[in-house]
Amino acid sequence: DLIVTGAENVWPDEVEAAISTMPGVREVAVVGRPDPRWGQRVTAVVVAADPSHPPTLDQVRDHVRARLPAHAAPRELVVTEALPRTALGKVRRAAL
Repeated sequence: DLIVTGAENVWPDEVEAAISTMPGVREVAVVGRPDPRWGQRVTAVVVAADPSHPPTLDQVRDHVRARLPAHAAPRELVVTEALPRTALGKVRRAAL
């Protein structure tokens, strides 16, 4: 579950905990996606509390940077209606 971006280690759980404190975020999962420059790109997949007013990437990045090192701030934001889950309720990260 470790994301290595630009030779820096990012733990998705820490980033998820920071983003989950944002108003307007109902659920969040953080994954690493391939990136030609950084190795992996920190990506936040968010379910908005109000789908008509989802958070922006800049809002998410600012929120995370206020709590964690700058390299942990997502470089990509995906807003979705629901996170894919297993029968036991765990997020299926591979599906993200």
